[in-house]
Amino acid sequence: MQLLPLLGKRLKDDDVIEVLEGMEMDVLYDFDRLHEGEPDKYWAASKESGIQFGFDAAQALDVIFLRTVPADGFAAFSRDDCDVPLFSTIAQARAFGEARGRQVSNGSGDFLGITRDWIKIGFAKYSIHYEFRAGVLALVTISKE
Repeated sequence: MQLLPLLGKRLKDDDVIEVLEGMEMDVLYDFDRLHEGEPDKYWAASKESGIQFGFDAAQALDVIFLRTVPADGFAAFSRDDCDVPLFSTIAQARAFGEARGRQVSNGSGDFLGITRDWIKIGFAKYSIHYEFRAGVLALVTISKE
C-alpha cells in the first residue's frame, strides 16, 4: 500500500477516496464542542486493517497511524507491500535514518502506565515516529511536516 504519497492530499481526492472505499472507512467529523479554539478534524479508520487517517480543518491528510500489534480494538497492520519502512528495533531505525542523513531523535517514558520507547526520523515533507512497547514495534505515526 502506498501511503506516503497520500500525505497532504485532500479528503475528496480520488486517490484518498479509493483507499477509503477499498477499506470501507467512514469519515468522522470532530469539531470543537467545548469552544476552546481547536481546529476541526476529520478521522477515518479501519480497525480490521490497523490503520487510521487524520485530516486537518482544510481536509488535508496530515497524519496516519499504523498499529503494528493488535491494540485498542485495532488489528495489526499488514506489513506487506507498504512504502513505510518498518523496523524490529530502535537500532535498526536509527541505522536507517543515519545512513540516509536524516534527523533522528529518540527517547522513552511512561504514559498511561505503559513504558514506551520511541524514535523519530525526519524527512523533507514528513516524519515517521516509531513507538516500541516491551521491545516490540507497536505504533507508527506518519506526520506531514
